Amino acid sequence: MTRVAVVFNDDLRLVAGNAQDALAVQGVVSCARAVTDALRTRGHAASLHALPMERREIGAFVEALDVDVVFNLVEAIGGDARLEPAFAWACELRALAYTGSPPRAMTLCLEKPLAQAILSANGIPVPRHVVMERGDEPLGDLRLPAIVKPSREDASHGIESASVVRDETALLARVAHVLEHYAQPAIVEEFVDGREINVALLAGPNGLEVLPLSEIDYRGFPPDMPRIVSYAGKWIETSRDWALTQVVAAADLAATTRDDSSPDRIDRAASLRGARLERLRARRHAARRARRAVRDRRESESRHLAGRGLRVGGRTCGAHARGRRRAHPRLDLLNRPKRRVVAEFVLFTSP
Repeated sequence: MTRVAVVFNDDLRLVAGNAQDALAVQGVVSCARAVTDALRTRGHAASLHALPMERREIGAFVEALDVDVVFNLVEAIGGDARLEPAFAWACELRALAYTGSPPRAMTLCLEKPLAQAILSANGIPVPRHVVMERGDEPLGDLRLPAIVKPSREDASHGIESASVVRDETALLARVAHVLEHYAQPAIVEEFVDGREINVALLAGPNGLEVLPLSEIDYRGFPPDMPRIVSYAGKWIETSRDWALTQVVAAADLAATTRDDSSPDRIDRAASLRGARLERLRARRHAARRARRAVRDRRESESRHLAGRGLRVGGRTCGAHARGRRRAHPRLDLLNRPKRRVVAEFVLFTSP
């Protein structure tokens, strides 16, 4: 029986945003309860834990967790989404296995401009964008229409029909709204209008498995309504956006085309990614060989000094050389379960 702690952030306040933004936090609470019930149904010893809101209490909270694995549903600490990676780091320091992304991945994904820079550097097309911290930065060659978003939020916080702007006046007004209500820079991207397909991948014993694709069905949207998933469309069940935003199985993908250069761009991106992965593997292999050489040299020197009866660090060199570093416990699910989510992303295709 696996002991699982389902940990979530039950925030009573938000650092920034509007009152309705708390609905997404309440959704996390409901999700945590559902996960706990499902784990217990499958025979696991699951316990439900609300993360303390005070940062100074996090260390003691994590230290007290006596479980095999943490099911991590923490999205903020004390209402601050910027601290989402902190709980994962605390689990790392405690050597606790946990689900979800490691803290470095969380940090990279939390900042939209940084995530876009990484994607672009790896040959993956991203919309042109401008980051606005004051509200008066030049737009450069940015083309309208554009979409204005908070730069470090998820769950469609700060996204509504007014986020899609078609002139500079509306753009600057929306940027001012983001700066005032969300206390963070705004990212202004060229608007990509097209199909929105959700793709999830699982890593299993036989490699990657692509789960059935789903798609946002925008056919019920009025012509003057931007085809986006707004915050209301995700969280406010009594809203018009919720009623219009339908999720369906993705179909007719073979007939979906972009511009003629798209296949070339995809092939080129895959080629660049493969080359970068090979270079990364080579660098890692060289680094391992260098570390191994340093370790072997130190052990050889230690054995030589031990033979002469010398001492290092308060111990004889012989004992120092014979000592073995403790193996660091794996910080994954220790093969429980046999499959894990490795990627979930949204694919936009032009009509």
